[in-house]
Amino acid sequence: MIVGCIFFLTGFDLFFQRILMENLRTRLLVLVLTGVYGCAGVTPAETLTNEETLIEDTPVATEVEESMDEETVEPSSFYTVAQAERGEDSFRETCLSCHSSSEFRGRSFQRDWRGSSMGYLYEEIVYYMPEDNPGGLSTDTYLDIMAYILDLNGFPAGDSELVSDIDAMKEIVLFPRD
Repeated sequence: MIVGCIFFLTGFDLFFQRILMENLRTRLLVLVLTGVYGCAGVTPAETLTNEETLIEDTPVATEVEESMDEETVEPSSFYTVAQAERGEDSFRETCLSCHSSSEFRGRSFQRDWRGSSMGYLYEEIVYYMPEDNPGGLSTDTYLDIMAYILDLNGFPAGDSELVSDIDAMKEIVLFPRD
């Protein structure tokens, strides 16, 4: 029974991951669903023959699907103008000895990073740059440089600074595949 619960939770981990991070009401709903379906101790055959359970559970599943649709809206901005300006200064001080800003914008850059997440690009920069001191800059400096790269590529600035939330960044595809 425990193995069944673990398999159930693992199988739906990606589906529920974003929902679990959004709000308490949805978290409680997901916990109820995992308890009802994953750990109730009912075999699949018993569940299928129990029409009352299936009818009662239908509205709950619909509510989860509706809340997921509402909550998966991509943010309209990722960084502030001030953060991108600091990033440009940091880029000039730290990165220009090996790179030009043109390497980080335009068709070539977009083609190279198409389908990749913002988190993956950020990790590449943090783990491998600068070449003579990988990971040696402050988190704020890396975030500022990332904001500058986003600005170079036309991503919108807003009221909130980019923060070091790798999981959230990995949810954002830089240049979606057609």
